[in-house]
Formats: sequence, structure tokens, C-alpha cells
Amino acid sequence: MNTSSPFTEEFFQDPYPVYRKMREQASAFWLATPDESVTGGVWMITRYADVKSILRTAEDTSLDIKRLVPESQRNPFHYMLLYSDPPDHTRLRNLISAPFTQAGVNSISHMITRLADQLFDDMREHDEVDFIASFAEPFPVNVITQLLGTPFEEAGLLRRWTNDLGLGFDSTISDPAIRQRGTEALREMTEYFAELMAGPTAPHGSIMAALMADTAAAKCSPPEALAQCMLLLLAGHETTLNLLGSGLYTLLKNPREMEKLRQQPELIDSMIDEALRFESPFQRATFRVATTPLQLHEQELNIGERVSLVLSAANRDPAQFVEPDCFDIERKPNRHLSFGLGVHRCLGEKLARSEARIAFTRLLEQFPNLELADPKPRWKKRSLFRALQALPLKLA
Repeated sequence: MNTSSPFTEEFFQDPYPVYRKMREQASAFWLATPDESVTGGVWMITRYADVKSILRTAEDTSLDIKRLVPESQRNPFHYMLLYSDPPDHTRLRNLISAPFTQAGVNSISHMITRLADQLFDDMREHDEVDFIASFAEPFPVNVITQLLGTPFEEAGLLRRWTNDLGLGFDSTISDPAIRQRGTEALREMTEYFAELMAGPTAPHGSIMAALMADTAAAKCSPPEALAQCMLLLLAGHETTLNLLGSGLYTLLKNPREMEKLRQQPELIDSMIDEALRFESPFQRATFRVATTPLQLHEQELNIGERVSLVLSAANRDPAQFVEPDCFDIERKPNRHLSFGLGVHRCLGEKLARSEARIAFTRLLEQFPNLELADPKPRWKKRSLFRALQALPLKLA
């Protein structure tokens, strides 16, 4: 295997053979990347035990990439929660955590259900639909924009920006046009949120309103407030979108598991965990920078080198999971790493689970005869997110 360039068309359609070889051959692979912002390349860590250890250990690696970028060259990405260490991480997380607690998520379950049912009503008018375009894309972005307080009618614009950002800032993509679209999306989204937050008010109870108050009270800086809005939009959209698309596709490709879920709807939470493990929506954790020499079995990682934890590879590690390439909605235990671990565990986990639980439950209730219209849909050429281009369905 040519580990210096694994990102081929075959890889994007099925990355797991490459990850299996990486796990078997070495504890870490130095991968050169076309992303000029990533100096030289990045260490790819693929074994479950190693990924779990680094996720739990805050002392040896840092997520704070501001230290590597002069202040004059920073953009909102550098101020996101994803790219911060305690105590800044703790401070910022506390500012935006309330809507994502179990109580906060429970309080909006009626709104999530209403949005899902509206989209399902639209789907019911057709015999065949693309599930990604008809439901998986608009549903989570409509939820997160309600929480943020952005105008509902502008959700389509925000969806375009998150898609362009996800592609343009994937470190494996070298296409100048795609990378330029990502840069433009970042600029446009920055200007959009800056204008909204410079206004006199935001919807009462919204995340933007809270961050505007926090900025006025000097609990965070304006760039930090702006960055968290952009992060919540991107993360709140992409993870759930991909979980819904890949989860439904995997269920339909495994009819025995689908029938089991129909007969035992109480398995819904176990199914969601298995979908998260089997096709991790977020394939690689936010890269880290080694702050001390890090010995990983036979390989030493030097100070300043970047580390990429490949969650999707760890989630298929046979050292942790029995028959990892088998989709089993009753899998126990299922300690997948799709939401991370430790202080950086995904803030929006409870919201994503609630959205998926409502969406899959209502979908199976309302569409008892779902079938794939295309048995082999294509996956997007992305290594950061695992995303289907489309998922054509027959509804009746």
C-alpha cells in the first residue's frame, strides 16, 4: 500500500481496506498532504487503543492551533471551541452548553418532531425521492438555525456554506477551485454572522442572543462569539446529516437488521450507536499538535508535529469490536469513538442523538415500504466527513 497517497477514488467509496492495512502495518503513518496550511503532513493514528489514549490525554497534544498562526493571519476557525485547550476551552464550552444538555434537548423535542414531520409530508407527495436532498440536509440545519437564531428562510444559504467549507478545508483535497470555494464560504459566513451579531438584537433565548450578552459582559471576545456560531452551524449540520444518510443506507442494505428494528423499536438507540460506529459521520478528529515527544509503540512523534486520530478506523478495529465489518444493531458493548472522549467530547452529542431518534422513528412509522432506488449510491470525495452524494429511495 502506498501510504503516502491513499486518497484515491476507491478509497472515497470504501476507505476501510486502507484503514485495515494501516492498523496492521504500523501504529502511526506520516501522511504528506496537499494542504499548505499543514506543514509537511500529519501522523495518522488508526488503532482503537491509541486513538482512545490520545483522546483522553490532554498533556501530550494540543488543539490550540492559534499558537502556530500569527494574529494577523487568523480567521474565525482559529477561535472555535474545537481549536482550544483548557482553560479557554472550558470557558467557551460553558457559554454555549445549556441548549445541548439533556434538559435543553428535551425542551425542543416538539420542535424537532414538527420539523421532521413537515419534511416527511413533502416527501409523501412523491413516489421516489433523494433522501439526502429531501430530508437529511434540510432537517439538521433547520434545527440548528432555530437554536442559533438565524433567519429560517436563509437556511439554504447556510447549507451551501457548510458544504463548501467541509470540502474546501478537507486537507486531502488539492483542487484549487474547491479550496477557493471553501475560502469564499468562510469569508461570506464570517461577514454574515458578524452583521447579525452587530445588530441591535437577536431572537430571545437564541444562542446568538446569549453570545451577544456574553460579549458585552466580557465573558468572550467578539471573534470568539462569532467563531462559536460558525462552529455550531457546521458541526450541528454535518454530523447529523451524515448519520441520517449513512444510517438509513446501511439499514436498507441490511434488511434483517431493518426488520429487527421495525419489530423491536426499542432498539433505536442501539441502532444509532451502531450506525455511528459502522460509518462514522466525522471520520477524523480535529488534528492535534504534539507538545512533547510522544512515543507511540515503535514510532516517536516530535514536538510540533500534527496528529490526526482516525475515528472511523478505530471504530472498525477487531482488537476492540467482534466482527467489526458486520452491522449489528444489538452490538454490546459498543464503545465507539464517534463523539470523541474526555473534555473535548462532542458538545452536540445529545442533540444529534435526539434528531436521529426522532427522524428514524418517524421515518419507519410513516414509510413502511422504503426501498433503495439505487443499490450503490456514491460517496462524496471527502476524507473528513463520510457523506453520501445522494440516496434515492422508493417510498411505495
